[in-house]
Amino acid sequence: MRGSLTRRSPGSWTIQVSGGTDDAGHRVRITKTIRGSEREAQKALTALLREVDQGTVARAGADTFGSYLTDRWLPHVRSRVGIETWQRYEGLVRVQLVPRCGRVKLAALRPHHLQAALDTMLAEGAATASVVKAYRVAAQALDQAIRWQLLASSPAAGVSPPRSARGTLRIPTATETRELLRAAEQTPYHLPVALAATTGMRRSEVLRLQWPDVDLDAAVLRIRQGKTPRARRTIILPPSTVATLRRHRAEQAERRLLCGPAWREGDLVVERGDGGPVNPDSLSHAFAAIANSVGLGDVRLHDLRHAFATTAIAAGVNVKAVSEALGHASTAFTMDTYQAVLPSMGEAVAAAIETALGGKHG
Repeated sequence: MRGSLTRRSPGSWTIQVSGGTDDAGHRVRITKTIRGSEREAQKALTALLREVDQGTVARAGADTFGSYLTDRWLPHVRSRVGIETWQRYEGLVRVQLVPRCGRVKLAALRPHHLQAALDTMLAEGAATASVVKAYRVAAQALDQAIRWQLLASSPAAGVSPPRSARGTLRIPTATETRELLRAAEQTPYHLPVALAATTGMRRSEVLRLQWPDVDLDAAVLRIRQGKTPRARRTIILPPSTVATLRRHRAEQAERRLLCGPAWREGDLVVERGDGGPVNPDSLSHAFAAIANSVGLGDVRLHDLRHAFATTAIAAGVNVKAVSEALGHASTAFTMDTYQAVLPSMGEAVAAAIETALGGKHG
């Protein structure tokens, strides 16, 4: 018999149907408690049987939340996000989520399990931003479990993550940026620092850049990868950056000859000396050392992107153009990010209106 209906107590019924087998080949029985009349319970049983027949009922197997994250979800998203994003996901799963709630069966996972994990992170001194990121990773993974019909609803929906306060942007001044570039000239990391400072490119974009995407004669480079269409863009290069790239390409060609067969092909503009990719964390650590050497230890590599944006805005470049150069998803996001800088443009706007109208109105 495919389904059964059992009276537990007055007005309470248990319905049970066969859900086939799980991934391990074990038989799955789907059980629900229905409150109401026998007729209502019978209708619920019929609906559940229909869901099984149509393949729309959630069928969680023997997965724990931890095994689901590590064995199913992480491999699934690896080819769908950038390497840095995936590494961030993997770190949050391995360090934060699996130790705290990974042993709970996926089918038995409830909001209080996730809430306890987040609250424990906060109690142990984790930054609010890190806790919010862990929550978002869990929520994203559970949404995928629903799409795979492993769950009927997401336990993350009932969780209250902490509110992530917006931090104050650390925006290097033009003088500070010049100091950082001069200090970087004495290290092997001058080119990636120069690209970040003069183009506003993200770290991942700098490290993925390939020579076929750079046209030094036209002074442009193209970003061909990104999460949104606007992230894939063309960037105009300043003359100083073109000159830096020309010198680097000549020096790179010499190293390539010296390396011979040991050279790793990949056409990377920024490489570790043998053609191979630079580890993103190595670049960040190297920049931190450069910043410390000139007394700017509070400046991160990503802050050069902020400096690029605010310098352009302060110089009167249209915010839409700046947004496109940065590869932001929308101009509204650019304006929201740099809202502290935009008010300083008020005097320039007022002066422009005064010039246009000549002070004669009213």
